[in-house]
This record gives sequence, structure tokens and C-alpha cells, in this order.
Amino acid sequence: MKTRNPLLGGIIAAVMIGFGGWRLYEHFLGDTQMPTWRVVLSVAIVVYGFVVAYNALMQKPNE
Repeated sequence: MKTRNPLLGGIIAAVMIGFGGWRLYEHFLGDTQMPTWRVVLSVAIVVYGFVVAYNALMQKPNE
């Protein structure tokens, strides 16, 4: 089974969560108006970022 570098996974997860969170913050608390598909895409990016973070943290070392 191919495994991902946990450091790279953590960086990717942080970027995805940060970008999606920023977009959602701007939409709900800022003055930015976004179409519904962009809001849904931002939520999906955040969720996928959490999935990547979970997989990076729970990855077992190679034996």
C-alpha cells in the first residue's frame, strides 16, 4: 500500500483548511457575496482538509 509523507499531508491539510475557512469567514462575516456553488466548494475543501489531516495523523509507521 502506498503511504503519504505525514509532513506533506499535514501541510496540505493546513492549507486546505485555512483557504476554505478564510473563504467561509469572508462570506458569512465579511462583505463578500459568493454564489452557492463557491460556498459548497469551500465547505468541501475544509472537510477534505480534515480528512487529509486525520489520515496523516493516524498513519501507521512502516514495519
